Formats: sequence, structure tokens, C-alpha cells
Amino acid sequence: MAGKTVPFRLITPIAVAFEGEAELVIAVGTEGEEGILASHAPFLTALRPGILRANVGGDGGATKRLEFATSEGFLQALPDRVTVLVDAAMQRDQIDTAAARTDLEAASERQKQLSPQTAEYAREQSTIDFAQARLQLVG
Repeated sequence: MAGKTVPFRLITPIAVAFEGEAELVIAVGTEGEEGILASHAPFLTALRPGILRANVGGDGGATKRLEFATSEGFLQALPDRVTVLVDAAMQRDQIDTAAARTDLEAASERQKQLSPQTAEYAREQSTIDFAQARLQLVG
């Protein structure tokens, strides 16, 4: 890889979804997209469901773009590493489009029955956002 890199780990409760060197990590924070480079100042943010992108080392030292649909979680950036903890992370080839559409429709229907000021409404919105991220990733 041509530029400076930082160790990057993407972790779910089930497994380490990715571990390697990254030039850039972009995640969807609660205040918008956050881009992290090597030697970033210490930073911690909550993440919303969305598409996480990272420029990582590929075959032969070339940089490749890695993309995951991720659920809620946290990102911690330190000058010497970036760690992302999420409930779920799926690459394009792991996504079941029919299941994502079903999740989106079901959560949307459940949400219609709830008051926007409730925690249940927010949970359904998170499910909707994750389903939309999966569908966006598969195109």
C-alpha cells in the first residue's frame, strides 16, 4: 500500500469480520460519516447502521476498497489502531436480498404502530436502516 496505514479490526459478537492494515476507514457515525486515517487523534463515536468502507491492503500490495453493511456499534480511533465494534457486519456476498427486503417491510409495518418517542420505535428504525444498508450494498 502506498500511504501510511493503521491496524484496523472490524469485530462482531460472533467473529472478527476483518483484521488488517487500512489507509482509510469511513463509518456512519451518529453525526454523519467519519473518516479515519493513520495517526488520527483519539476519537470515539457511536455508529448508526450503514455502509462501512475501508481502503485496505490487497494482493500484491495494491489498495482495495472493502465494504460492509453494518448495524449499530462503536468506532474507536487511536493514533496506532482503529477498532469498530458492531452487532452485525455483512459483505456483499453474504447478503440475502430477499431477507433484507422482508426485514425492511416487517420493521416498517411494526414501526407504524408505535409512537416516535419510544425506544421500540428507535429499535425498529435501526432495523430499517440496517436492511436499507444491506440493500444499498448489493445494489
